[in-house]
Amino acid sequence: MNIVAKTSASHIAPANSTSPLPAAEPRFHTEAFATDNDRIAASELPKVRRQWMIDNLIVKYTVFNTGFEMLRSNHLPVEDGDHGRGTVGAMLGASRTGKSAICRYYSALHPATYDDEGEIFSVVHMTASIRMTQTEFAHELNRLTACRHTSMKGGVGAYVNNALLRLLRVRTQFLVIDDAQYLFYDRPDNGAAMFKLVKTIVDYNALAVMLVGEERISDYVHSIDAFENRGYNADVLQSLGAGKSDMQRFSALLGSIDKRLPFANLSGLDDEYIAEHLYRYSKGQIGRVMNIIKPAAYLALNNGSSRILVEHLRKVIASRLKKGDDFDYFGYMRHAA
Repeated sequence: MNIVAKTSASHIAPANSTSPLPAAEPRFHTEAFATDNDRIAASELPKVRRQWMIDNLIVKYTVFNTGFEMLRSNHLPVEDGDHGRGTVGAMLGASRTGKSAICRYYSALHPATYDDEGEIFSVVHMTASIRMTQTEFAHELNRLTACRHTSMKGGVGAYVNNALLRLLRVRTQFLVIDDAQYLFYDRPDNGAAMFKLVKTIVDYNALAVMLVGEERISDYVHSIDAFENRGYNADVLQSLGAGKSDMQRFSALLGSIDKRLPFANLSGLDDEYIAEHLYRYSKGQIGRVMNIIKPAAYLALNNGSSRILVEHLRKVIASRLKKGDDFDYFGYMRHAA
């Protein structure tokens, strides 16, 4: 589920906005089509709108809700209280378990606002990259907080420090760093330079930091007292397993996705045959599921189909198999022969 939720000045709303939900929900397609008439109406929308629904489809299922609570409890540890300060939390898990989608959704619930004192970016969600430099880290913070006038005057050190201090100027409460393992691993400096940046932010004691990524992040944190002693807490986001109860939940998730697809008819994604093959391919990881469903839905749109057909799933999955995976997904081997 690829959720588009970039933060920019165009998304800034007055600070006296009421519930955050109205600001976030338009960026996502979250509601199921409850009746046949609703599905028919959706199928008659322009293709560009139907494509948007597919691209921004999100289901708040068990794993999603668990991850959402991980973020909320680190950002706002006391209900109706104040935000966390000077703490480091972590949401960990394998790739494609849906962590990034959860982060994008959560950050969209806390859009940029403003008051008489200026702009407010209460939640900043950034994504680290392989061998990210301190300058690149600072540039991302500036971009995500709509810093329109940046200068290298004073050198790289001043530029980086000013970017970190900007989090205080825009009153950031919660900094979420996605793919955080790239800050600490596979680097020539063993992550020391990036650790220094994160530690500086935590030492401001003005906001909470959340590291999101692979489980090895905890190995790094536990090796450094400066991180571990700042309220570090970590939870692992697990994909749905292959047990009977998890398979039932997986099938139900596919059914929930199906009910949100903008087609006149349901595609039967929760059918036992389809669910079994999608689980075998995805191993229960929602990101891998959507890697198949999205392009299959595009094929259905292009073909003028009233739903996703097995032949669409077959065609998509056949072009995405790893070497050595000889399982006959949706009968593609028979059709290729």
